[in-house]
Amino acid sequence: MIVDWIYNNPTWLWGSVLVGGATVLACLGLAVFHPFVDVKVRKAHNDLAGFSIAIISVVYAVLLAFIAVATWESFSAAENVVQEEAGFVGNLYRDTKGFPDKLGEPMRKALKDYAESVVQDEWPMQQAGQRPNQAWKPLHRLHRLLVSFDPQTRGEAVIQAEFLRTLNELYKARESRLTAAAGHIPVVIWWIIAIGGALTTAFSYLFGFESFRLHLTMTAAVAASLSLVVVLIVALDWPFRGEVSVSPEAYLDVEHGWSQASGEPE
Repeated sequence: MIVDWIYNNPTWLWGSVLVGGATVLACLGLAVFHPFVDVKVRKAHNDLAGFSIAIISVVYAVLLAFIAVATWESFSAAENVVQEEAGFVGNLYRDTKGFPDKLGEPMRKALKDYAESVVQDEWPMQQAGQRPNQAWKPLHRLHRLLVSFDPQTRGEAVIQAEFLRTLNELYKARESRLTAAAGHIPVVIWWIIAIGGALTTAFSYLFGFESFRLHLTMTAAVAASLSLVVVLIVALDWPFRGEVSVSPEAYLDVEHGWSQASGEPE
């Protein structure tokens, strides 16, 4: 599948193919169109053609900019969700110190298993475009441990309530990450991008140039410029796929903090 090929290869490779392919197609289209309409006829209508292409270009540029900004915002939101999720896991780990050791230890084990499962199991699945579910098991185990705890003091009751609140926030952050991993631009939008780019490039054929090489150069520049923006949109479309993607660095930082804390005296 073409989507898998794109996100399983370096950005420079598929980006070059996309930009180069669009540029070659645009130039081939001009070469086919050129003999059918005399250059003098086109040159006589350069002003009208320029006015028309200006309107079309502005509309298409606004559309591309809107999609690019929306895609970037979705990518940034996915990064923030991962930071929040990892932060909640770290907070819960610290809060387990307020429980008795016989309960706190299995809680910390469940949190470690959850973080490890997210990094080792779920992240590769997200990068492959699949919806993971491996980390639900240690999370549910943690929840069972919490609700089975019978607080004996007011302090323990407060800690349990605060722990449950943070755990629910972790649930929401996890669901947001899974939703972000599955979200991408609808197919109909890609069709609009493709058709709009083709129309914008094709309108440049209507200009009359005395030099055909100069006309080819202008057409190639228009096609390449539009394709570069499309490359940006494609690279950011799936936040957890490809070379440009959200990394599990936040989780690795949390695990590193745990390893350092375990070496310190209690």
